[in-house]
Amino acid sequence: MVPWPLYSEQHLNAFTLVAYLGVAVAMEVDRKRNNFVEASELERAVKTLMDGDSDVGRKAREKCTEMKAVCRKAVEEGGSSYAALCRLSEEMRKGAVRVGK
Repeated sequence: MVPWPLYSEQHLNAFTLVAYLGVAVAMEVDRKRNNFVEASELERAVKTLMDGDSDVGRKAREKCTEMKAVCRKAVEEGGSSYAALCRLSEEMRKGAVRVGK
């Protein structure tokens, strides 16, 4: 990914994707010019991400592949997201109140 933050918390989200999760390539954004990005900067970031010889791009692609597997596992039956949704559904059914007749 090449995050291009435009509003409020998107700058934090972009930083998280690059620095914390490692699934994105950073791009220089001029916040003083309404989050303007030079065409050459966008080109550099995309080429870095796609370049097979770029260590930064290779690591981001590998991390994305890892995250993809983790996310798929979470939504499968027995996964953490699947289990959380089942618990939420059960709690909503238990707490449901009929209105009307």
